[in-house]
Amino acid sequence: MKSRSTLLLCAALLLTYSHLSAQILPETTTDYLNIYKIPGHDKSYQTLLQAGAKVINFTADTSFACIWIPPNYSTQAVKRVMVCMHGTKGAAYDEMKDELAYAQANNYAMVGVQWWIQGATPSADGTYLDEAKIYRLIDTALKHVKAKYSADLSRVGYVGFSRGSAASYLIMFYDRFYKTNYFALSISASGGIPVPPNPPKPPLGDVLQKRYGITPFLGASFFFYCGMKDEEWGTTMCNQIAYADSIVRANGGQTVRRISDPEGKHGGYRLNPGYQASAVQWFLDLTSTPTPPALVQPADKAVNQPLFTTVQWTTNATASLYDLHISGDPGFFTTVSRDSLISASVTSKRIGEIFPGTTLYWRVRSKNNIGASAWSEGRSFTAQRMTGVTDDKNRSAKDKGLRVSPNPASENISVQFTLSKPERVTLKFYNVLGQEVASLLDAETDAGEHTLQVSTQHLECQTLFLRLQTNSGRSSQMVTVMR
Repeated sequence: MKSRSTLLLCAALLLTYSHLSAQILPETTTDYLNIYKIPGHDKSYQTLLQAGAKVINFTADTSFACIWIPPNYSTQAVKRVMVCMHGTKGAAYDEMKDELAYAQANNYAMVGVQWWIQGATPSADGTYLDEAKIYRLIDTALKHVKAKYSADLSRVGYVGFSRGSAASYLIMFYDRFYKTNYFALSISASGGIPVPPNPPKPPLGDVLQKRYGITPFLGASFFFYCGMKDEEWGTTMCNQIAYADSIVRANGGQTVRRISDPEGKHGGYRLNPGYQASAVQWFLDLTSTPTPPALVQPADKAVNQPLFTTVQWTTNATASLYDLHISGDPGFFTTVSRDSLISASVTSKRIGEIFPGTTLYWRVRSKNNIGASAWSEGRSFTAQRMTGVTDDKNRSAKDKGLRVSPNPASENISVQFTLSKPERVTLKFYNVLGQEVASLLDAETDAGEHTLQVSTQHLECQTLFLRLQTNSGRSSQMVTVMR
């Protein structure tokens, strides 16, 4: 068995080849493997041929692709593509034929790749191309559709049935791993991931063991279908789909919807127009310009919030990722915290430990393959103050606490404090999340007034807190670093 590194290296080389060979390819009306003549597949082929489909033969790879382009595609402002992958002993034509009505109604192109090669006899199972090669052929076909028909390859979906659904997980992984990011959505119908104690074999097994990163599906979105009466292969498919759902979420992706059809069998997804319409609508949403989510909590200008505060926003149908910006000022000119790669399955984040009494400003935007939305409204909240923390105005004249000048600071500051008795003193900068930024002093210190000259040139522009800690108490002073 090939090692995982060998498999991914082969995939990388195959993908590199496809990038080099990206060009307009010859189109014809028949596949050289004569799949279009096989009874059953021939009907799907004839339906597509009459609708204007074409064939691209990949003779060097024992494969071909079928493409269908809407008649008015050239005049469309948005040019989407759906990649359709067949199941066991299927043909590129079959899944495309079942998608045709929706493609016609919504004006998106279709691409189907033949990844089953017929055996020596009709009864033989034949062979299947591995997912790395499938992805390379998809890449080549998509680049042809872009070169000839100006398709927008940031607006691509994947629909796979049965074995094509089982292949979707590695296909989506390769799409993220190589940062091509074609697929806004995978519609995975009746093909899941084997449930332990029979986990998937490499390379998918290696991916799920996080050997290629902790979030290999980050930015990927899945729509799942399974029938509760689907035992086509001696397995309860809804168990495998439920497991796939959990795997996707645990590895950074999002599940936009999972349907467990009580009466459904193996082909149930295509038998219910409502299921297909729902999946297509998700495809359209995720390939549209993203819109900002709405903020939920805390309420704007909320006060006395916990030092560990959770911010929450609404789910957004156009998002595959969220971008959360926490700032120390209402104009968001400074950044306290920024997470631009939050999975769309997550709509909240815990912020903290926030420095007591701090006011923070936050906003969120949606992201997908098209780009980023405008920011949501900006909100603020103020963290509760801690008892026992003294300010300059509450201290006696004998113990004057901290004085910082100039403030705001640019390059250097003067820090002064007075001790009424000898004590061990620590003097440290913290950011508004309570994280230590710099230590200025940690020593036994005599009574009296003390002055330190401190350079702030190595500090980022932000709001900081300078904390003086002694055995008898502590004092804090807000310091703004600006350039």
